[in-house]
Amino acid sequence: MTYSKLNMVNLLDAIKDFIKGLKPDIIVQSPSRINLINPLDAVEADFWMPSVAINGIVNPLSTFVYIKKTHSKSKISKYNVKVIQNKYKFILECEEDLVKQIDNLSNHRNSEFLLFYATVYRLFQTNIYYKDALLAQNIEIGIITTIPKQSGLGGSASIIIAFLYAFTQFFDLIQKNSDLRENNFPINKDTLAEIAAKVEQIDLKIVAGYSDRYIISRGGLCFISYVGKLNQRKIGSEPLAVCDRIDRIYKIKQLPVIICYSGISHDSGSVHEKLRKLYLEKEKLIIKRYSELADISWKSRFALMNHDWKLLGDLFQKNTDIMNNVMYHAGFKHGIGLANNFLIELIINEPEVYAVKLTGAGGGGSVFALVNPKKINDVHKIWQKKLNDVIKDKNTFKSKFPNYPLILREELKNAQFFKVVIDSYGVKKL
Repeated sequence: MTYSKLNMVNLLDAIKDFIKGLKPDIIVQSPSRINLINPLDAVEADFWMPSVAINGIVNPLSTFVYIKKTHSKSKISKYNVKVIQNKYKFILECEEDLVKQIDNLSNHRNSEFLLFYATVYRLFQTNIYYKDALLAQNIEIGIITTIPKQSGLGGSASIIIAFLYAFTQFFDLIQKNSDLRENNFPINKDTLAEIAAKVEQIDLKIVAGYSDRYIISRGGLCFISYVGKLNQRKIGSEPLAVCDRIDRIYKIKQLPVIICYSGISHDSGSVHEKLRKLYLEKEKLIIKRYSELADISWKSRFALMNHDWKLLGDLFQKNTDIMNNVMYHAGFKHGIGLANNFLIELIINEPEVYAVKLTGAGGGGSVFALVNPKKINDVHKIWQKKLNDVIKDKNTFKSKFPNYPLILREELKNAQFFKVVIDSYGVKKL
């Protein structure tokens, strides 16, 4: 979906007004994210990773969940946002009766709401009091997400955390009724991130790390340490991640970036699975390159401290070169992805562009450009125009990009561009 003719305030207000019209008891917003150095995901132990929670300026790039009490049968609904005659319309995509007995996930594998059932199942495993609370009353749950699916912007983590936070706030059990001796952990933004990681890694068998979950839960621009978390043990059996919030300390009010989602979805788990396997097998080139990424990661903090966007751009470009090399070596034919490399090549030589790099796992998804802060709007327009030109005219495409297949023009027709702001709060009540 695209919202280029309307603005973020209108869309955000439209979402709020729509949900408020349903008379909910609670509304939660969960942001998306970009990883500034990647992908150390799924092998983060012994590394510090910089990540930032984001909202879009036009598309808010967020997940919205509401819950309300109901006297009728419990249900769960998902809505899509469409632009019809220059107005936002909310279309019911799917709806199911809510199954409250969630003793395992085998009965929910074919549900449109598997992500929800896996989330609630894991929450029950972490704090049994939520199961009692859910069984005690009938509720209606609804979800709207404006994050493109499998876009490399942390969309699934955003959904899981939105569900978790909405539940904990609605049942008012956050930080309450906990008995560590019985492994009933208090629910807060750290344990939310931990639970979200277990949902994907353990319950859905998707290889993923902690980075998306912590930054979306906490918000802001953070350097996060994952020391001791390589094997992803159960909560209480490994350290919590340590989040160092730097946007406020270094007075970084904004990151001068533009995101381009290629329109080509990707499977992050399959990428992480292959790279994690090689890492755990101590494959020499992988270990060497990940060590280089770790060096780039800590060096990027000094660039951020000084607001030195050109230096940060140099480090980002090294990140891109390393990851192309790593992924070629791991057997990915097009490195970080054919579309991603094309989108990078399309804009990288513009003088006001300091770097273009992958966010997410690659093989599709999104890239973002780091640019001169005074030229964000100009670069945004140039990037869009260049892409439109090669999509419209195959001769232009062939003459400028002879090494890329023509079919890529068709695949990139659904590309979307986003200007973003730092999300200061992470998941929150509206």
